Amino acid sequence: MVDINFTNILSALSEFETLYIVASYIIAVFIWLESTWVLNNDGKLPESNIFAVVSLATSSWLVVSGLALFFLEFNGLSMSVPVAYGIYSLMGWIYGARLISTKDIDDPKDIVLPAKYLNFCRSFALVFALLCGFVLAKPYLPI
Repeated sequence: MVDINFTNILSALSEFETLYIVASYIIAVFIWLESTWVLNNDGKLPESNIFAVVSLATSSWLVVSGLALFFLEFNGLSMSVPVAYGIYSLMGWIYGARLISTKDIDDPKDIVLPAKYLNFCRSFALVFALLCGFVLAKPYLPI
């Protein structure tokens, strides 16, 4: 007979929530690095394996955030972490589609991302990292 202790299960979910928020902080750092790298490359996507891995991680984080929203129990402010990333990611994809549709581009290597957009990405990364840090520190703050 298996004895299921629901408090252990809820505790494990809380640990997954914390793990998700810590990983989101790392993703924020990746967004900063990715956008800075592209900005330093005059708006063109660098041809590097490390850049490809970072870009894949930041792009796939939308799926992870959706799964986190579905499976994890976020309380209060912690809910804003996956929601903020989802909005940022979807708006970035819409902007990218619009950017490609307005120009005659056959190869993704020919795309030049505007500095304004890349600075917006860096700003989001900073705010997102601060949000993740605040959510992680909130239980220890006297608020």
